[in-house]
Amino acid sequence: MDSLFNSICSGGLCDALGIWIAALLTILVFTYLIRDTVLFRIASCLLVGTAIGFGSAVILRNVLFPLIPRLIEDVIALPGSLLIFVVDAIPLLLGISLLLKLAPNLRGTTFSNLGLAYLFGIGAALAIGGALSGALVPQLRATMLSVAPQGEGFGWFNNLLIVIGTLGAFLAFRFIQPGTRPWQRAYDLITKSWGTVGRGFIMIAFGAILASLITARVSALVGQLYFLFHDWLPIIP
Repeated sequence: MDSLFNSICSGGLCDALGIWIAALLTILVFTYLIRDTVLFRIASCLLVGTAIGFGSAVILRNVLFPLIPRLIEDVIALPGSLLIFVVDAIPLLLGISLLLKLAPNLRGTTFSNLGLAYLFGIGAALAIGGALSGALVPQLRATMLSVAPQGEGFGWFNNLLIVIGTLGAFLAFRFIQPGTRPWQRAYDLITKSWGTVGRGFIMIAFGAILASLITARVSALVGQLYFLFHDWLPIIP
């Protein structure tokens, strides 16, 4: 594909063609500021189609094509390498089960659901493990801070805010029916008040996340406008 593209383009023609295509696609995306136009849908379809095509090509080249020669070698070497053959055949069978989803008459069979069940199981395990090891446990470790005044600084006050905010965020998701005893009512009042404070911390965190997302989007917008007015239309030096 690269040799074909290089044979068509020569000199600076490829760079100029790439700049014009990128600029036109950017303008098509900007038409969404007016309304959901057909031009924006064309750009969206091109983006999705390109991503799917690139991902499919990578999977075919790096996963499926290297697996088939290995499977053929294992078949030739049978029965001495039966275990290796089974290990190599399992991913191929799971991939075939996913391809059966394209057939209307076979998409509901048990074999066609094996690959999808495997993907969901592995995805859920990775998501839960990543959330525990990458988010929850580090957050708990970061909350184990000393709130005793030390020195002349106010670092202890920052630690106190972190502890109060973290515990308050956990108590904001507390759904327990209070008991009738006095100490149970007092405990419910304290935890409910602390949970209300935690909701304030959650709103502050959401606001900071939203501000960072808006800043990132504005930076991307500025970069794309600079591309239009500098690379495409040499208005800005």
